[in-house]
Amino acid sequence: TTITIVVNDALPIISYSQTSYTLTKDVAMTASTPTVNGGAVVTWSISPSLPAGLTFETSNGTIWGTPTAITSSASYTVSATNTGGTDTVALTIVVNDAAPTDLDYSPNTFTLTKGTQMTTVTPTANGGTITSWSVSPSLPAGLSLDSTTGAISGTPTAVASSATYTITATNTGGSDTATVTIVVNDIAPTISYSTTSYTLTKGTAMTTATVTSTGGAVVSYSVSPSLPAGLALDTSTGAISGT
Repeated sequence: TTITIVVNDALPIISYSQTSYTLTKDVAMTASTPTVNGGAVVTWSISPSLPAGLTFETSNGTIWGTPTAITSSASYTVSATNTGGTDTVALTIVVNDAAPTDLDYSPNTFTLTKGTQMTTVTPTANGGTITSWSVSPSLPAGLSLDSTTGAISGTPTAVASSATYTITATNTGGSDTATVTIVVNDIAPTISYSTTSYTLTKGTAMTTATVTSTGGAVVSYSVSPSLPAGLALDTSTGAISGT
């Protein structure tokens, strides 16, 4: 009589110090080597393939390297096998872009005129590729922020007092901000009277002289030097009247 006996190794039990990895493109990750309990591992494997730039060491299950491409979050299964069987561990890996840095607009202060197109200003930045732009609060009416380049451009359509606007540039790695200050002035007024010479008589009321204004709306009128005694300038309308 013959009998067949096989003695298998104990099932390997593997674990990693962490099961989730958030990496940055072009930045080397800290090598991650698993701990093995039970029997010795004969073969290691991982599925699916790791993100570009990362390596799976088939001799001991170590994951290391420098990721070279942005990769969405995905699950990777590590398998450790010996004659006693196979143990698996699921790892989650995501590779983000480098966060944008040094975002800057030059110049970053703008004094604009209602109805006059501004010179487009495009920002500079370092770090990874920016995927979205936002501004808070909203830019003055008529101006816009380019959602692809972050450039500010347009023709302001309303007067706006000086204010600071925060532009945010974002990608999968994070965000950076820059501030710009914008004021929109009205168009300078141009005024004229029907005549520029008045010969008046003491004690006799003058015919009110009214002003014609073009350009932006006049906020106030003033006169220098002071008018002759008895005459007055209406600071709201610019009319000259009196005796």
